[in-house]
Amino acid sequence: MITLTMNNFGCGSITLKDYQNVAICVLNGKITVDPTHPDYMAATRLELDLPADFAMPKSAMSTAILVSNVPIDRYGTVLHCWIENNKLCIEKITEWDSFGNYEIHINSAFVTRGYHGDDFLKVTNTLTILNPGNLYHFSDYHYVETNDYVYFTAMFTDFPRYSVNGQGPFTLQLSGFAPDVSGEIPLVVHGNVIDASKKGSRLTVGSFENGNLTFSYPAGAGNMGGSNSFFNFFAVRN
Repeated sequence: MITLTMNNFGCGSITLKDYQNVAICVLNGKITVDPTHPDYMAATRLELDLPADFAMPKSAMSTAILVSNVPIDRYGTVLHCWIENNKLCIEKITEWDSFGNYEIHINSAFVTRGYHGDDFLKVTNTLTILNPGNLYHFSDYHYVETNDYVYFTAMFTDFPRYSVNGQGPFTLQLSGFAPDVSGEIPLVVHGNVIDASKKGSRLTVGSFENGNLTFSYPAGAGNMGGSNSFFNFFAVRN
C-alpha cells in the first residue's frame, strides 16, 4: 500500500494498492473528486505526488476510468493516466461535473516507454464460469496471473440484463481466478440502445472477492447490461 497525501485538486489522502518494479508498476484504488473545490477548478490536469522512492518516476501512457454521479446510468469514460516527474497524472474531463462528486478508478499498469511486455503477458490462463444456466457466457477473455498481480479483460455474449433479470445483486462465479484479488472495478454495461444525446458509457461498479465478481444495477436502470458488457483491469494480489 502507498498513501498519497499531496495533490493539486483539493482531495484528502488516497491509499492505493501497489506493485512496483523498474519495468512495470500496478496501482489499484479509487479517488473521489469534488468538482466544486477551487483547486480542482483551477487545475488543467489532476496530479498526485508519489512517494519519493517510487520505482518509476516516468511512464508511458496508461488509463483510468471516470465514473460519474449521473443518476442511474452513471455515465463515464476512459481517462489518460501516466507518471511524470514522480507524479501520478490524470486527464481532467468536466462533462459530468454538474452532477457532483465523481469517482476515478485506477486499476492500471504503468510501463516505461519502449516496454514491449514479457512473454507471460501473452499467455491466457483458463477460466471456467461456474454459474448454472445461460446468465453468463464469455465472448472473449484474456486472463494473466503472476505472483504479484493479475490482468483480466472479458467481453460477454450473455450477461445479466436489468430489463430481464432485475437489479441483482449478481455474482459471477469463476474457477481459476486468483482468490487473493479484492477490490472494486467499473463494468461497462451500456446495453443495446444508444442515446446519441448522451456522452460516455453506462457504468456500474462491481467488486472481486474470493475469486468471484459481485455487482448490481440501480433501480430503474432500464437498458443496462446484456451482450457486449465488458471489463478490463490490472489488480495487485493481496
